Amino acid sequence: MSQFNTNKWFKNQYLKEANLYEEKADLAAKAIDQAIAGVDESLGYSDFAKAVATILKDEYGAHNFNPFMEVLHAELGMEESLNEAKEMATYKVTVTLAEPGEGGPSHDEDVKVKVDASLLGDELRDAVRDAIGKEGYNRKNIYKFKYEKA
Repeated sequence: MSQFNTNKWFKNQYLKEANLYEEKADLAAKAIDQAIAGVDESLGYSDFAKAVATILKDEYGAHNFNPFMEVLHAELGMEESLNEAKEMATYKVTVTLAEPGEGGPSHDEDVKVKVDASLLGDELRDAVRDAIGKEGYNRKNIYKFKYEKA
């Protein structure tokens, strides 16, 4: 453990009491603002968002994406959670169950599930498979499944 610096602590305490102390976030915000001004004073939100995304990917890592978004949402006063922000679509799924011990088809059951509306192709199929798994179906008892938007 590093040595505790009492001089630094007293200095920061004094600055806080005098309302002159700047938090790391404030200092970083000023540095980011200055950097943006050095690139383009009228930098659009899209380019700014892409720059932040690049920094998150390259410097912070994917494991920090959700915690970052939670803090960002809280600081911006956004009430909804990240999952609620997604638009969901309902799919009618016909699950053909496997005959126990036989492996062949037995009978069909219909179930409705909700998945992220932006998904397509294999991602959509995987999301539907995961959703029916949450309904109690598993790889052993599913022979096949078909789905269509409800």
